[in-house]
Amino acid sequence: MRRLPVFFVLDCSESMIGENLKKMTDGLQMIVGDLRKDPHALETAWVSVIAFAGVARTIVPLHEIASFYPPRLPVGGGTSLGAALRELTVQIDTQVRKTTHEAKGDWKPVVYLLTDGRPTDDTTAEVKRWKDHYASKVNLSAVGRGPSADLNILRQLTENVMLFTESQEGDFTRFIKWITASVTAHSRSVGVD
Repeated sequence: MRRLPVFFVLDCSESMIGENLKKMTDGLQMIVGDLRKDPHALETAWVSVIAFAGVARTIVPLHEIASFYPPRLPVGGGTSLGAALRELTVQIDTQVRKTTHEAKGDWKPVVYLLTDGRPTDDTTAEVKRWKDHYASKVNLSAVGRGPSADLNILRQLTENVMLFTESQEGDFTRFIKWITASVTAHSRSVGVD
């Protein structure tokens, strides 16, 4: 069966310590819980979590929704967006099944990149690599959280850039529901085969 790969690339820098990190973990749990209730998403969506701070690493490789549990997110110093992009592209290259003469590959991957700061590493080479080799093959939504998020660098990666500021009670829940609806829409648009 063809899968819909969904990658969450999450900024786990020190600025996320405390309530922000808890909200991100709870948000992942809410997204997965809601996706489990949708038959299309349950059949097609596979989720991966990549965390980045000073380094980037895959915390959960692509995993089916039915048995996915949000991981404990590590916290570190720095916001190495370049390293996160490199890790994401490695995971796309190694985990997303390509179409062959014998079988259809996975659907076009969906990526949600969330960050609340500015990159602390040089992103030039990775942004160029992304644009040249991945931008047209991936549906990327980049979300800057709060006033310190560098939206300019995110706009170099995708046209789908949003700024999330939690100004009213319930904003975070609405934001999580938007992500869930987005994944659900992607899963329904690809169908099941």
